[in-house]
Amino acid sequence: MITINQENVLTILDNSNSPWYSVFSDRVADTCEARNLGKLLRELSCISGDFNNAVNLLKKHSYFALISGYKSPFKSKSGTYKPHTSLDDIYSLYIFDDALRAMILRNILIVEKHIKSLISYSFCETYGEDQQHYLNATKYNYSQTNQSDINDLIGRLSKIATDPKDYSYIKHQIKQHGNIPLWVMMKALTLGTVSKFYSFLPQNIQAKVSIEFEHVTENELIRMLDLLARVRNVCAHNERLYNYRYNKGAINDTAIHEYLHIRKSNVQYVKGKQDLFAVIIVLKYLLSQDEFSQFIDDIEHALKVLFNSTRQLQETQMYKYMGFPANWLDIKDAPLSTV
Repeated sequence: MITINQENVLTILDNSNSPWYSVFSDRVADTCEARNLGKLLRELSCISGDFNNAVNLLKKHSYFALISGYKSPFKSKSGTYKPHTSLDDIYSLYIFDDALRAMILRNILIVEKHIKSLISYSFCETYGEDQQHYLNATKYNYSQTNQSDINDLIGRLSKIATDPKDYSYIKHQIKQHGNIPLWVMMKALTLGTVSKFYSFLPQNIQAKVSIEFEHVTENELIRMLDLLARVRNVCAHNERLYNYRYNKGAINDTAIHEYLHIRKSNVQYVKGKQDLFAVIIVLKYLLSQDEFSQFIDDIEHALKVLFNSTRQLQETQMYKYMGFPANWLDIKDAPLSTV
């Protein structure tokens, strides 16, 4: 075994034939500053591990994605790595986050499909299936506050309807029927756009959708969909997820917060409001009981794999990053309402 240290890396950067050279050369060329190179070398000199394994990991995942993205939990308050930290430890967290993204994305897609179906049905039940209705601003809550955003939404829908080059099913619908019902248009919309679409609907149509989810009001569903849309983007772009923070606001207080006895600070729950656990709470309300139970089992298994893969991460530490209370597994049996 060869330890990754400053001497090794300096040798690599002096030798263009080294297998490491291609791993670091782009980064060095991009920075072209001694202080950045020095920072890189100091960082690597603190991480132990098998040389060849490290070469393969950094070639496959890149320094930025692997080390820069996941090193924080392995550092002390002074900024140095904890003793005996290896690249494999960091990679274990990277793999966990990858699995976490896949699990959460899979379940968000279940909600997305359901929401698109409910909105399409409720809208068409009220106005009919002609595309002119969802392209008509008067069919929305066209208040002064919403006007600009609704105009943007309709512009987006109109562009898809008039230039559907990327959507063969829409071109087929136009050719065969000369009309694009909302349930067809929905397939082309991102969850972010669907979230906005729902938020601009008249209250009576919103209610037809939210009533399908036990103990979820129209305004609560608006916030829930916005959160899920943002998290979906994080998952789709392979961004770091385990310590996610929702910066637009916070989800409402729920019976789940109370059931789990989550601590409050200045009347605000300290967990499950703007963090990853808030996403878990939202999915509790929007998935079926069986779907959610399987989802929690999957997360529990992924955490066990993580803790078995590295001794450098403690459960309490990870739970803090994720916003999970110590009794988070009790969410399976948590009621959706205090009534």
